[in-house]
Amino acid sequence: MKKLLFTLTFGLAIVASPAAFAQAKKKEPAAPAAAPAGAPAADAKKPEAKAAKPLPMNARADEIDAAGKTFTQVNKDGKKVKHVISDATEIKNGEAAAKFEDIKVGDTVAGLRNKKNADGTEYEVVKITKFGPKAPKADKPAEKPAEKPAKK
Repeated sequence: MKKLLFTLTFGLAIVASPAAFAQAKKKEPAAPAAAPAGAPAADAKKPEAKAAKPLPMNARADEIDAAGKTFTQVNKDGKKVKHVISDATEIKNGEAAAKFEDIKVGDTVAGLRNKKNADGTEYEVVKITKFGPKAPKADKPAEKPAEKPAKK
């Protein structure tokens, strides 16, 4: 009896599983009504209409241009990445309000940024949330433990 009950339950699970995981098909939006003659045609798909989601930023300020309100990071491979600060950029250091002038050469700057050009050498900074000297890594031990003498 138990084997029969198990077999029927297992069989039902196999038959019902494709239906449980099936996804509903998305309905295509209806075609827009034809515009009257003489009316300008509207573009249905505009890439500018969709705002780009800001990318997380954790950069080092190797060079600072106070007049141009930019800082530059030099990557390990020598490539320079420029970060542009605009009037709309929100700058905070933790919870406290801050200014661009508070950032010093060598500081690590964290926040959000948008790509300004396709090759990834220039970014527009949206928000700075924290900056300051690089914190030491906590996962590395400060000193090596003393070696035990070898047994003879």
